[in-house]
Amino acid sequence: MKKEQNKIKISVIMIDGGFRKNIFGAKYFSQQDFLDDEYEIIWVDYFDKMEPEITLNPKIKGITLKKRGIYHSSYCFNKGIERARGEIIVIPDADQIVLPDFLSRVWTLHQEYEKLVVYGYRYDEVQERILKSHDFSELENKCVLKNPLNYGGCLTVRREWLLEMNGYEQHDVFRTGFHANGLLMATRFKNMGLAIQWEPSLKLYHPWHPFTLSGSLEYKSQHQVIAWVKSSMLWRAIQGINPMKNQSPSARLSDILREELNLLDSAILHQWEIDSIFDFPENTTQPLVAPVSSRSDSSLLSKVSRKLFRGTQ
Repeated sequence: MKKEQNKIKISVIMIDGGFRKNIFGAKYFSQQDFLDDEYEIIWVDYFDKMEPEITLNPKIKGITLKKRGIYHSSYCFNKGIERARGEIIVIPDADQIVLPDFLSRVWTLHQEYEKLVVYGYRYDEVQERILKSHDFSELENKCVLKNPLNYGGCLTVRREWLLEMNGYEQHDVFRTGFHANGLLMATRFKNMGLAIQWEPSLKLYHPWHPFTLSGSLEYKSQHQVIAWVKSSMLWRAIQGINPMKNQSPSARLSDILREELNLLDSAILHQWEIDSIFDFPENTTQPLVAPVSSRSDSSLLSKVSRKLFRGTQ
């Protein structure tokens, strides 16, 4: 008997770590004009909780990693890539709104050239133009392109290339929600020899929320690593999906990774030592990042970790 051919053409992967204020992507990627049985949506949560909007949506396949400690987005991305059945992978920031023909446009673009990476443009809500609704005409009129090189807005690429490069980087330097993983992936795609296209017709609208990743210590440390990856023409993950395919870092890159990780660990420990003095109440809104290092079991870190992630214990 002949095996039925895989019908899934596109896999949309979205991730969470219990920090999202908005999850518009769940709704709008479920309402595409692309044939319903030819695309799938995978939602990966780093911990073990999901919003009802995810669990009750029949179009979305939810996965919980049931991890503890510091959130690390790469594990979510990589689990989604592993489970995906589509030929094309679409990885948008999950709090964005897209038009119904977004996936159809993505599919058409990737039929033109095989070794291609396509990024969409993210348009942000700004204070001067507050949105009163999420009507597409209002989004188009009011949202502004603030960063034309927002690598985390939406990545689209063939799954085979993600597997070949061993997925996202899982090294501890790229943990937390303050990550430059998007820029690192773009650097590795270029080093691998893939063509990178920024496509004006792929628009994503991003309603404002009180959180920004720019200017963080983590982001600056990651840029030190990315600079070395760029000059060394590396394209495989040091710690990726398949341990057998991991890239062995050079002695200099190993030194950089060690130095930056020690810097981050020291900064995190110092911050939680300060925070612990105030003994936050149960209902206080806490920062995104839990201060638990895979190499530290101090009572202080354990105490603060319990405070930050009561909902995931």
